[in-house]
Amino acid sequence: MQHAVLPILASPLIYISYLPTYGEIDISPQNVLMAIDDDTSLQDIEDQESQDPSLPMTSTVNGAMPIVVYKSRRTMLALSGHPILTDYGQMRLVEGCVNQDWWMSDLYRAPEVLLHLPWGFPVDIWSIGVMTLELLEGKNLFHPIDHVHGQYVLPSALAQYIGYLGPPPLNIIQNSPLFSTYFDAQGNWVSEVPVPKTSLEDFVTTIPPGEEKDQFLRFIRKVLTWDPEVRATSNEIIPDEWLMRPF
Repeated sequence: MQHAVLPILASPLIYISYLPTYGEIDISPQNVLMAIDDDTSLQDIEDQESQDPSLPMTSTVNGAMPIVVYKSRRTMLALSGHPILTDYGQMRLVEGCVNQDWWMSDLYRAPEVLLHLPWGFPVDIWSIGVMTLELLEGKNLFHPIDHVHGQYVLPSALAQYIGYLGPPPLNIIQNSPLFSTYFDAQGNWVSEVPVPKTSLEDFVTTIPPGEEKDQFLRFIRKVLTWDPEVRATSNEIIPDEWLMRPF
């Protein structure tokens, strides 16, 4: 699995290394496309669609106009090309700006955004960390969504972050407008939502215990931090021992 993940990480890391003074982009697996060197592999999809056309389905969201969608087909494409970071349409300016609004995809939201604190370039590194875990494990690290009502549950998100990262530094949360709502004066969690008993060690199952897993956990703890000031930069991450590990 690591063989497939490492090349995918290259594109966003290079992006934020060479374009660090412009803006923040929504980094997630959905926005990293893999090129196909041999497009004849698409012939099988065309043949399937020709012989057994997909049935259209109508989807309506929040009372909007119905949208016709088609179910995707399973493919066995050889993704041998370079990864390409896409979807620059939602890029946000960071240089010279003070951003403190609600931003980022729900499952990739950096803690400074979650806490309504000023955010900047370090949110990109956070996204790369969450994406790395999703690509390795095939599931999201965080899932603070009420699927019954289709809502993002902020206290659940905070509790899950604490479960994986430990308690946030007091000097960080004291500056958050959410401080008195979810924490006491000493920074202890006081919400009714329980902190899950979990850890990054337990979440990572695709890498067996040993030297490589230890290296990976050191890598991921450099990028998944409460404090954006201590979060590793792209230049610090690229030569990381796990990323440079020979396979």
